[in-house]
Amino acid sequence: MIFDIKHFAVHDGPGIRTTVFLKGCPLRCAWCHSPESQNMIPDLLLNSEKCIGCKSCVDICPTNAILSPGLINKTACNLCGACADICYAGAVEKIGNLITTDEVLSTVEKDRDLLLNSGGGVTLSGGEPLAQPSFAIDLLRRLKESGYHNALDTSGYTSWSVLEQALNYTDLVLFDLKHLDPVKHRQYTGKNNKLILENLNQASKLGKRIWIRVPLIPGLNDDPEHLTALARHLQRLRVERTYFLPYHSLGVSKYESLGRKYTLSIEPHSLDQLKQVKKQVSDVIDHVVVMGIE
Repeated sequence: MIFDIKHFAVHDGPGIRTTVFLKGCPLRCAWCHSPESQNMIPDLLLNSEKCIGCKSCVDICPTNAILSPGLINKTACNLCGACADICYAGAVEKIGNLITTDEVLSTVEKDRDLLLNSGGGVTLSGGEPLAQPSFAIDLLRRLKESGYHNALDTSGYTSWSVLEQALNYTDLVLFDLKHLDPVKHRQYTGKNNKLILENLNQASKLGKRIWIRVPLIPGLNDDPEHLTALARHLQRLRVERTYFLPYHSLGVSKYESLGRKYTLSIEPHSLDQLKQVKKQVSDVIDHVVVMGIE
C-alpha cells in the first residue's frame, strides 16, 4: 500500500528522482509531519475549512458512519472511500491505495529518461517502507533489474534479515537517526533505538553508501552534548554525508484532519542556531549539510 508517488523529487538522493511513499510505520515520532503515513490501513483526512455542508458524504455512506459532515463514527467506517470520491469540495480525502509492483513500475517508467539523464533514480520512502517487506524488496529488485538507481529511506527499525535483503537491491541508504539515547528515543518515537543502531552498524560494515538524515528538533535532540556524541558516533562508521532536517510545523494541521492531537509546542530554529549546529558537527565530521542554510 502506498499513499503517494512524488515526481521530480530533488531531496531524496542524487539527481532528479521519483519517490514512492509506502504506508505504515512502526515509529510514532512526536514531530512527524506526515501522520497520514503511519497506519497500515487507509486514513480519511477531513478538512472542515473546505466543507460546504452539502451532506453528499452523509447520503452516500454505505455504513451510515458519517453522522454529519466532518463527524465520523470510525468504528462503523469501513474506509471504502465513497465519501472522498463524491466530495467535489475536497473536504474528504482518502489516504492510502493498494497497488501492485507492476503498477508502480509503469508509473516510474514514464519518468525514465529524466531520471537516468539527471543521474537520479527511484527512492522508496514512507512511512517506513520496510514495514511492508515483501512488497518493498520485490519493488527494489524489479527497479534494479530495470536499470534504475535505487535509494532506500529507512528508519532502520526492522529486522536485519529484512534490511539485508533490501540492501541487495539498494544503491544508497538514506538512514534516519533521531536520538542516541534509548530512553529519549522511546519517549519521543515510541520505540527503543537498539535495533536501529545495530542495523546502521551492520549496513556500514557492508560498505553501502549511507547518507544519514537527522530530524533536528528544538529541545529534543539539538543540545550540544547530543550533537557532539552523534558526530563522534558517525565518525566511527562509513557514512558519506550527514543531513540535518530542521523542525517545521507544516504538518500540524494534518493531525486535526485525522482527529488526532499534536503534542509538541515548539518553535523552529533560527538561522543563527542552524549555523551553529553545522559548525559544531562539522568540527568532528565532514560533509555536513543543514537544510535551509545551504
